[in-house]
Formats: sequence, C-alpha cells, structure tokens
Amino acid sequence: MTALLTAELRKVTTLRFWWALAIAPLAVALFSGVIFAAVDDSLATIDAELTTSAANVGLFITIGWVALFAGVFGAVNTGTEFRFSTLTPTFLTASGRDRVLAAKLIVTAAFGGLYAIAALAVAVICLTAFGGAADFDGSLTGLLATGVLTSVAWSLLGAGLGLAFASPVGAAIALLAWYPVGEMIVGTVLAGFGAGSVVPWLPGALTLSTVLGAATDGLADTAPWPLAPVALLAWAALSGGLGWWLTRARDIT
Repeated sequence: MTALLTAELRKVTTLRFWWALAIAPLAVALFSGVIFAAVDDSLATIDAELTTSAANVGLFITIGWVALFAGVFGAVNTGTEFRFSTLTPTFLTASGRDRVLAAKLIVTAAFGGLYAIAALAVAVICLTAFGGAADFDGSLTGLLATGVLTSVAWSLLGAGLGLAFASPVGAAIALLAWYPVGEMIVGTVLAGFGAGSVVPWLPGALTLSTVLGAATDGLADTAPWPLAPVALLAWAALSGGLGWWLTRARDIT
C-alpha cells in the first residue's frame, strides 16, 4: 500500500494542477485582512441571528473558497486518469483495483486537508496583521478544524464525481455549477414542492452549517451541530463510494 500511496503522490506533484488550483483560495486568504476591514462596519446590518466577528467572517469566506477548489482538485485528480488512460497500466501492475482507488482517495483527501491548512494559516496571519486577532469569536481551533474537515469532504466529493463521470472536465463543471448556483436552484425547487426540510441537508448548506456551528450558534433553518459535519462526511462517503463502485465495475481499456 505504501508503494501505491507514493506512486499517487508522485502523480499529483509532477503535474501543475495541484498548485494552480491552490492559487485562488490562497489569494482570498491573503486578502482576508482587507475583507476583515471591509465588513467590520457592516456586520450590524447582518441578520441578528448571526452573532459573529468580522475576523470570523474572513475565515468563513476563506473556507468557502478552499472547499470549492479542493472539490475541483479531487475531480481533476481522479478524472485525469481516464483522460490520459493511465488507469489501465496502474490496474494491471497493482494487485487489484481496490488498493489503487483507496490510495487515490487517501492522497486526494490529504491534499484537500493541506489546501485548508495552508489557506487558513495565511488567513489568520493576515487577519492578525489587520488587527483581527483579538476579534475571533468562539473556538478558533474548532473553526480551523472544521475548515480542514470541509475541505477534505469536498475533495472526496470531487474525487467521487471524477471517478463516476470518468472525466475531469465533466466532474469539475458539475461541481462549479452546483456549488455557487445549482444547489440554490435545487433548494428553491424543493421548497416549491413542499420539501424545503431537505434543503439544509444538501452539501453546500451542510458546509455552511458545519462552519457556523464551530464559531456561532448557527442560523435558523440550518442543520444542527454536530449532525452537520457528520452528514457532510456522509455525502463525501456516498460520492467516493459511488465513484469507487462504478470504477471497480467499469471496463478500463
């Protein structure tokens, strides 16, 4: 298994996409101090239920961007294998597909966590430089931990889609369409059909509930803590498991 993990790590680090996809969330983290300054005077206009500090808002924004690009990383990392037909020789030389897929998902999750650690470290440094260190509400450690958790979860969501679609482009487009807009549209449709209670349990809503639950009392109509992170990890497991099963059964030639 160690050899497979090493091989997967080398596959990722020898390509450019792993650091190219990290640029956007790191840029957001870098300017978190500016975000902190911009929202500091406007927090009073936010719903009174969201009692948090501007410093936390800067971290929320960073975590949101990290989760998105961690998901795209996962989609590209697994889907690229199909684009360049590199899975065939890997499966032939390894003792079974399961070990290969397990190694791939482990490495993907590790990079998702590293994305979050790097971006949040930069965000905290910048927020501190702009005077936000004393304004963090709740447990900073808990907030940072949930940031890593959500990034890992979305990297596995993306990885599962990459395996299921057998295409990095299709999986990445699906994620980019769902994350900012698609879930909102689906939620509106569900609410129109009287199924609005399902909306808080969709992946994007669970991400918001998970992050808010670490630093605030949350908002109305959101999944409760600690069910939110558990449900988000369940979505990650479902996506990863579906991609695993489809790839295991698919004819790879």
